[in-house]
Amino acid sequence: MIPAASILLHGFGQRYDLPISLTLYLFAAGGVVLISFVLVVLFAGDQLGAKALEYPRRKLPFLVPIARSPWPRAVGGLIGVLALLSVVITGWFGSTNPYYNPAEYLTWIYFWAATVILSGLVGNLWYLLNPWAAIYDAVAKFVRPRPVFTLPAVGVWPAAAAYLSFACLELTSGVANRPSIVATAAVVYSVITLAGMFLFGRDAWLQSCEGFTVLFDIVGRFGPVEAERDESGRVIAVELRPWGVGLLKPGASGWDRVVFVILMLSSLAFDGLLATQPWQDFTVSLEPLWLPMGAFGSFFVRTLGLLLLTCAFILVFVAFMEMVIYLGKRRVDVKATVSMFALTLVPIALVYNAAHNYSYVLVQSQALIPLLNDPLAKGWHLWPAVANLKPSFALAQASTVWYAQIILIVLGHVVAVYLSHLRAGERFRTAQRALLSQYPMLLLMVMYTMTSLWILAQPITSGA
Repeated sequence: MIPAASILLHGFGQRYDLPISLTLYLFAAGGVVLISFVLVVLFAGDQLGAKALEYPRRKLPFLVPIARSPWPRAVGGLIGVLALLSVVITGWFGSTNPYYNPAEYLTWIYFWAATVILSGLVGNLWYLLNPWAAIYDAVAKFVRPRPVFTLPAVGVWPAAAAYLSFACLELTSGVANRPSIVATAAVVYSVITLAGMFLFGRDAWLQSCEGFTVLFDIVGRFGPVEAERDESGRVIAVELRPWGVGLLKPGASGWDRVVFVILMLSSLAFDGLLATQPWQDFTVSLEPLWLPMGAFGSFFVRTLGLLLLTCAFILVFVAFMEMVIYLGKRRVDVKATVSMFALTLVPIALVYNAAHNYSYVLVQSQALIPLLNDPLAKGWHLWPAVANLKPSFALAQASTVWYAQIILIVLGHVVAVYLSHLRAGERFRTAQRALLSQYPMLLLMVMYTMTSLWILAQPITSGA
């Protein structure tokens, strides 16, 4: 049986002795990213200007009627609302032990981990599953809501704050394994979101203030399905495209969006960093500061660590972007250029999320199934056939996890290198300028590849 603590600790069980040193793995992975840069230059180096953003599409006419139909959103919205209600009901009235409470699995595994991964693979699933949009749309069938206020031009700063708050609930609060707290947070966020939608308008609130809508909109751009709409928003074509290229499509720019993407990276990195020795050393060095705070101390030091890591990520990225623009030797809109290059980091966030949560999703997700027999821990026997089901570890042995993580991390960075080079070709317009501008990004990608694998290796591997 999986211990309750492992729900939030991503436990792997046994450690794996590497056949060669960890250092060699890290340099080999960095070398693969370096080689991929050379291949990108050889085969895509002549794609400049608008041509750099062109990509193949294949029309899927049989999906157009489905995309126009209200049923996918109706069914998806119903699933989202039922999932939200399940989190609230089981969180408040179910077991206080997180291992025996479905709210923990639905929130942290099925929503926070699995839905993000699947949205990267197929497209923006949150567009269908968003429970608050579904509730608003259901109410709008009977009454016509009219916004009371006009939302100021705040960009996605409120959404970034919401995302950071959710990350703090999971990573720094120390109460994410308390089902009642998770349920209460879901209710509070639901009230705020629905109130915002009715007061400021559905789309205005979702696109600027609702953290998950902004998150999945970014993640969904990585997916292979693209819908083309007319001016009224009606779907006129559905096309299949290569993974990742949707991140090259034009979009809103701003430092708010840059910070949001960096938060995606830093929160995932911080989750892994918590299992490393440097983090332990950091917390020990700050003991005189946080120990006198009592129970609040752990939250303080973890939140401080997350904020410091986020600031470090932002400063490093901006510094490298200054070098990119300088070597590109062309006057460009700095804010727009930094925003566009920030999106090329999204593949890294997605593969790191998949690598970090590999065993979390494959193994611990199975523990929800026996709970269907007695979801509120009241002694019920609703589905006796699943009551004694044990999780299978067949695809989550430590060695399997390690090699899957290597493949995912390297693949994600290779895609990021490719997208970054295409973006440079579009921004800087000549092959020489595009190539020169990408040396800093290559260095950043190699550094991030090696750092990511080192962080992921700490809980599961042994080796010099």
